[in-house]
Amino acid sequence: MIPFPQPLRRRSSWPSSFVTALIGWNGFATVAALAFGRAPLLPAVLQAASACAVLQVLALRAVLRFGGPAGVAGGAFAGAATALALVPLAVARVPALAVHLAVAAAVAGYIGAPVGAFLAYFRRDDARIEAAARGRGAPIDYGRDAHWLDPFAYGAAAYLAVFLPAAFWSFSFWLATAMVGAMVGVVAAGVSHFFLSRFDNAPATIPIAAIAGAPLGAATGWLLRAGVHAAVAGPIAGAVAGALCFAITAAVGRRLAAREGARAT
Repeated sequence: MIPFPQPLRRRSSWPSSFVTALIGWNGFATVAALAFGRAPLLPAVLQAASACAVLQVLALRAVLRFGGPAGVAGGAFAGAATALALVPLAVARVPALAVHLAVAAAVAGYIGAPVGAFLAYFRRDDARIEAAARGRGAPIDYGRDAHWLDPFAYGAAAYLAVFLPAAFWSFSFWLATAMVGAMVGVVAAGVSHFFLSRFDNAPATIPIAAIAGAPLGAATGWLLRAGVHAAVAGPIAGAVAGALCFAITAAVGRRLAAREGARAT
């Protein structure tokens, strides 16, 4: 488990909102650039994506006041709308996007919707945890949700470890590898939190998670195949990285579940 600063342990804080959006925009932008064969544009695309992420958070939190009566669905709608409104900014920074404007707009909407939904969900769920703690007269404890950022780091680390040394020959490939790994990490976290927890994060869930992560890893490895200079080696390395990412996340999830169980007793 990673000891992130306290503001980043509360998912609905301003710093966490910015981190959520930055990961979402940069992660999906990286996947889209690799999928459409636009890897050389990645440095400029990521600069534009980062600017869009910051502006979207400001809009969602300060103007649209996401997470109101419409809840997560309203957050998703507001996220898609604000992302589409930011497309001209991205095109101004990366003129090459204007050639395929419809694709750029679709990718932006696809990014913005989940970012808005996650911000709304985090706000609602943190409020629930805080209200319950106040009702008990107890200190606020976000439990395993305080470690929501860990899987991104696990995913990035797993991919960089497996794709060595190719990942360090090029900064662009290093960055792309880390971002793809981070996105796989969030999927692994969702599997651990919403599925493996139903089985009390038993030891057997760790190898099961590794097996589940391999196909997704192979697909993402195909995106990174250019960095290893071999069409077959990319998916194979990706499968190993995906399995490693899911296994680490499941193991940490088991440890957090055990800790919460001990506190409950």
